[in-house]
Amino acid sequence: MFYCVRTERANTEKYIESMARGAGGQIVSYQEAMKEDCTKVAFMGVLRGTNIVYNWAKQNKKDFYYIDRPYWGESRGTPYWMRCVKNEHVKTFVEDRSDDRYKKYYRGDAIKPYHKNGKYVLIVPPSHSMALHFNGADWLNNTLKVLKANTDREIIIREKPYNPKSFIDEQGRMLPGPSENKQPEKPFEWDQVHAVVTFNSSITIKALHNGVPCFSNFENPCGTICESDFSKIETPKYEDREPVFYSLAYGQFTQEEFRNGYAMEILDETNKRFPTAEERWPRAGEVIDGR
Repeated sequence: MFYCVRTERANTEKYIESMARGAGGQIVSYQEAMKEDCTKVAFMGVLRGTNIVYNWAKQNKKDFYYIDRPYWGESRGTPYWMRCVKNEHVKTFVEDRSDDRYKKYYRGDAIKPYHKNGKYVLIVPPSHSMALHFNGADWLNNTLKVLKANTDREIIIREKPYNPKSFIDEQGRMLPGPSENKQPEKPFEWDQVHAVVTFNSSITIKALHNGVPCFSNFENPCGTICESDFSKIETPKYEDREPVFYSLAYGQFTQEEFRNGYAMEILDETNKRFPTAEERWPRAGEVIDGR
């Protein structure tokens, strides 16, 4: 049985409904999804009980389809985009894909050449919910220690503009609290950035598009072209970005593509050819303490 977990939020429920319609799924609560007859499950994010489903699916080796904010574009814009990944929370591998989808929907400005005269290091820490779910509570402090020991550059920390302090309730559900971040959302001066250092944020896509190399030591959509050893902050990687972007373009979908089954077709086709995230990446805590 394919279960699709309802979000009980109007602006996101439509994606779950579309996935269920396109792939023959049944819409249920998060508790109902964790039944013995479940063969695969789709859900959105890690809040309001889906964190429990995420861990349950991993532990019980159930195929799951994780839906969240897109790599490019807006989930509230037109068309409506959402990323969807099978058996992980971001697409961490690179497929050999045509440039057609990327150029049609996401290209925007041309990819800028790498620049090597940036002044400061930009740290983008995990959101409270991602840090809580993926054991990354100490990531920022550990990252600062490594960077300060290996560079004299100015270090700037930029949190997400909306970053609620998540907590686990008595039922084990992760719930959002009030946002502690008062920083306004404003454009980065990319030509001033030497490198971006992050946990799993898709800020790497924008940074790399704007010619800024990146560091990431957890599952990241651009992880294959990011340096994972933070002690090498002065010698970042400058690798080809186009193959990664072309691949990611086949990892997010419109509501209609969920509804007509195209998203599921692409995801199942992709998953047959690539291993799971655990075979490529250690858990967050192990990476953080070791580098």
